[in-house]
Amino acid sequence: MEALHLRRTERDLGRAGRFPAQSLPLMQSRTPSILLRRLLLACAMACLTIGCDVPTSPSPTVAEADEVRIASLSPAMTATLVDLGFAAEIVARSPWCTDVPKGLPVVGDFREFDAERLLLVRPTHLVLQPPLSGIDPALVTFAAKEGIELVALPINRMEHVRSFVRAVGKLGLHGSRVQERMEALAQIPTVDARAPRAVVLVNAEPMLVAGSATYLTDLLPLVGIRNAMDREGWIECSHESLALLDADLLLGIAEHEEHRALLTRSLEAIPCKAAREGRVVVVVAGELLRPSTHALQAMEALKPVIDRALEARGAKR
Repeated sequence: MEALHLRRTERDLGRAGRFPAQSLPLMQSRTPSILLRRLLLACAMACLTIGCDVPTSPSPTVAEADEVRIASLSPAMTATLVDLGFAAEIVARSPWCTDVPKGLPVVGDFREFDAERLLLVRPTHLVLQPPLSGIDPALVTFAAKEGIELVALPINRMEHVRSFVRAVGKLGLHGSRVQERMEALAQIPTVDARAPRAVVLVNAEPMLVAGSATYLTDLLPLVGIRNAMDREGWIECSHESLALLDADLLLGIAEHEEHRALLTRSLEAIPCKAAREGRVVVVVAGELLRPSTHALQAMEALKPVIDRALEARGAKR
């Protein structure tokens, strides 16, 4: 199979945005697209923490509602915080956090932080995904000096999202919403070995698919399918290598409507039975391009269209 793992280096990630970042159309050249570079940040960034010792973050301390001021350096964490009802408590963001108003101050990302801006917004908590090299010692020192509580967790699987929700729940705010999301996360089904197999394409040029050990693979059982790609991580593939998987369904996830056509053409060009028989589903669901609680509802909403694609062509369920 002509499938290559993406490079997982912090140098590459430094040129990336988020997963995904700004609303730019996919590039039409062979140069990696803006979406791909954004994709690398959250997912490859999260994958950087696999197999390394990430400092265990203490649970956030309980505080009164008017005392909680959160700075988020992670788009995925920001999406979950907003979904949990913490939008009003977020006072600063990374450049790639689009689930909050653009007017919020940008105070850094996973690589660097702006101490002056952090002092101005006076956060009580700062949430981030730590890189392989660990949290910047300067940030640790700064946070300790200013009394800012760091919440540093990897976010590359849905179990990590659950850990983050549990940590945020310690704040004592929005309890019913937090509990609701904890229950929903606990109810994600396990993989059914008899379920139809799907290729999940998230970028067209180059073709990038979700492999195993990713949050999208965790979510697929919600719609009754499983991942046809058994390699871990986010995999760059050719049409020919994807054809060898002989998947029952070809699923594309676009961030915006203008990306749909390119993903559709890429999937329909795969020389396999699913493409010939029209078992191609491309959806616009930017919420699925970030590992967050919001992705739960977005994935569940796909079930009717996936069922129709499979049943109309007689695929085994």
